[in-house]
Amino acid sequence: MKKRILLLGLGALILAGCATSTRYVNYTYQKFPPKDRYYIVNVYSQVQPPPAANPYYVIGDVSIEGFASNGVNPEMLANQARTIARSKGADAIINSRTEVIHYWRDALLRFRGELIVYAPAAIK
Repeated sequence: MKKRILLLGLGALILAGCATSTRYVNYTYQKFPPKDRYYIVNVYSQVQPPPAANPYYVIGDVSIEGFASNGVNPEMLANQARTIARSKGADAIINSRTEVIHYWRDALLRFRGELIVYAPAAIK
């Protein structure tokens, strides 16, 4: 009986820790070294493209979602996307958007964006 209660409690803790779900899709087989944890990953929305002076390559797509009732907010999702971008070696996130899907008494927040790496400077 005690083991059953312990297992149920452990299962509840595990489920409570899963506030968000993450999906990453690689667009290339090329691997990039991860960025330092203090590296600033800029996030550009669909209406704000990155500076034209910086040519780039799109290396992947990230999608993170979670329910508002679990304490998830848009800034939390963007910060998780930045962490994923750093681990994949990306310099920035473009075409980002946060969608809110309303359910009965709850809302699902979904962040989507594409990870980019800036192209090396042209040698003259």
